This record gives sequence, C-alpha cells and structure tokens, in this order.
Amino acid sequence: MGGAHSPERKTPPRCQSWRSTTREGVFNRVVIVIHFPLSVKQYAQAQSCPGREFTLPERCPHPDCQTSGRLIRWGTYWRWGCTEAGDYRLCIQRVRCQACGRTHSLLPDFLHPYRHYVLALLYRVAWLYVIVGLGFGRLIQQLPETGPAPTTIREWVRAFAYGAGHLLLAALTRFLLRLASHTDLTGTTPLHLGRSQPPHQQGLKQAYQFWQMAEQLYAQVKERQPHLTFTVNALFPFLLHWLQAQQLPPRLFWSPALTTTPTQPFQAAV
Repeated sequence: MGGAHSPERKTPPRCQSWRSTTREGVFNRVVIVIHFPLSVKQYAQAQSCPGREFTLPERCPHPDCQTSGRLIRWGTYWRWGCTEAGDYRLCIQRVRCQACGRTHSLLPDFLHPYRHYVLALLYRVAWLYVIVGLGFGRLIQQLPETGPAPTTIREWVRAFAYGAGHLLLAALTRFLLRLASHTDLTGTTPLHLGRSQPPHQQGLKQAYQFWQMAEQLYAQVKERQPHLTFTVNALFPFLLHWLQAQQLPPRLFWSPALTTTPTQPFQAAV
C-alpha cells in the first residue's frame, strides 16, 4: 500500500485543526484511538488498509450520542505519519454512527490526532525538554537533520505545556486521587524549567506535574493489570487511551495560538 519517503523537508504537511471551541466543535469529528501493536512501516506496507481489520467500538464516541451497536465502516482517507526514518502514507478507516449520523476515524495509537509526526517523536521532544532539561539548541542536535524544523519543535513544547499543563492537569489529578487517594502530589519543580520566559514558565511547570502524575497513573494501572505489557515509550499512547476512556479528546498537544483550541481545562468523567 503506502511507502516511506525521505524528502528534504523541514516542515510536515499542514495538519487539520479543530473547527470550534464549543462542545460540538470539539467532539463533532471524534478520533477513536485504536491499539496497533506493530510499527508504522508495517501499517503502511500492509496489503490492505489495517483499519478494515480493527474491531469497531461498541458505542458511538460522541458524548451526546453513545448509542450502542450502530457504528459502521464509512470509507477511508489518507494521511501522513512522519518518523525519524522517513514519511509514510497511511490509510485511515472512517466509521459512521447510524444513530446520530456523525463520522469518526479509527486512528492507530502510534499517531497523535492532527499531528503528522508520530507520537514517539513527540514524546521524545517533550521528554528531552521538560524532563531531561535540554535547551532547544542541544535538543535539536539529538534529532535527524531531515526531522522537524526548529520552529516546529518549539511549537510542540508550547503545545504540550498548554495541553498537558493547562487543559489536562486538573482532570488527571482528580482521577488519580479517586484511584489512589494516598497519591503524593508534592514535589519540586526542576530548575531548568525556570529558564523560560514568565508567560511560559507556569505551563511548563504544570506540564512537568502532569508528567509525574501520569507516570503514577501508569504505575497504578500496571499494578492492577500485571498481564499488560508496559514500556517507557508506551506512556503517551497509554494516556491517549486513558483520555478516550474519560470521554475526553485523546490529545496531549494543543496549540495555544489557534483560536480553535479550548480555553477552559477539561474535567475527567465522574
């Protein structure tokens, strides 16, 4: 089917943004994250669209519908999955709810909604900046020359700080305290996050808190479900699935510069 490309480019194709900050705008075109255990390359080189083999969710994911047993396959579309090794053209399965008429897409969990670069690369950049403490100059040196442009990398950091720190921290805190009331929420913020300008410092500090609590949630689930396989690189896919289970948009990166980005923090389902 699809193949890898290694063009000399510094920026990915323009990705699609969400249309509205209203409830209907955020949830109208819901992305359904589906676990795919193989690689991006294996997905792209499959003889037929892998999405055709995905098990359809039982319920419509739209929070105003939630009807059971009414999802049907509704064609496919193509999108890019950009990795450090090259870019892959990927076939994505659409589904339609026969009850409410809305269409949704089945997205393999190596991708992040509305981002062409794969989730593993987004994770690496966020980890190197927020957790390890590399500045942008040293961070860019860790990536291939044909990788994302410096402006793209900076946008990822801002989008993660806003998404994880501003929009999702409260929801994760609330959920984690319900799951394990003894959770220690105290901790010191690393000094390297103080190098950012004041407007961005708070978001980065909150994103760091989000990351620490996400790892605690990861550990809690691993303790309760020891048969599951957990790795460090699976943290972000795990969080996308968790957000989806909370009936929240499965996104960690939200650009604060877009007028379509929500302004109020999300709340986890009760």
